[in-house]
Amino acid sequence: MWRVGLVAVLVVLGMSGAKASDVTTPTGRWITANQQAVIQIAPCGADLCGQIVGIATAHPGDPLPLDWQGKPQCGETILQTAPAADTGGPRTWVGRVLDPRSGAIYQARMALDALRHLVLHGYIGLPIFGQTQTWTPYAGRTRSNCRLAFGGKTGGAG
Repeated sequence: MWRVGLVAVLVVLGMSGAKASDVTTPTGRWITANQQAVIQIAPCGADLCGQIVGIATAHPGDPLPLDWQGKPQCGETILQTAPAADTGGPRTWVGRVLDPRSGAIYQARMALDALRHLVLHGYIGLPIFGQTQTWTPYAGRTRSNCRLAFGGKTGGAG
């Protein structure tokens, strides 16, 4: 019985501060697992796309990283997903994710967990040949020059 209560508390905590529409769709700004980039996920047609809108640098004057083609990573679309077929479980999206450093494209599956974290699994071929990252909502500001304040580590400062 106490487990049911704990799950209910976790679900309520995960929903606090979020609009009803935010609870079921991973739109918004997310800081990556390594806290080095902020990704803005927004509708793009019937799909959801994720674009780099903030990048952490070690020092304020450091150049922003370039992608595998020598172009700035800022503004690059690295994620494109569509809703997966309804399986009766948590709502998921499937598509592709791009590693902007290497140009490698991976299949992707993403979903929101009970705490409203974005769980992203990228893989090649079969899902067992992949890696899962958990991204957290980003409440900080992203600057027009794409730099994150304080190396991106605070998530709320900016």
